[in-house]
Amino acid sequence: MNIIIFGPPGAGKGTQSDFICKKFNLFKLSTGELLRKEINKKSLLGIEITSVVNSGTLVSDKIINNLI
Repeated sequence: MNIIIFGPPGAGKGTQSDFICKKFNLFKLSTGELLRKEINKKSLLGIEITSVVNSGTLVSDKIINNLI
């Protein structure tokens, strides 16, 4: 089963995802969490992501695909 949850920041996507994963024994993949972890590692990719985020633009599909 694949479920995709979209919404603006603070809408409860993560909270609802956690409930769904627990109830149905599913795995959650959050690109936002992946980005934050990479930024906190201060890796070369994390530094690139920080630059993109600070400029106010969206992180490219290429970067997201590298994380996944």
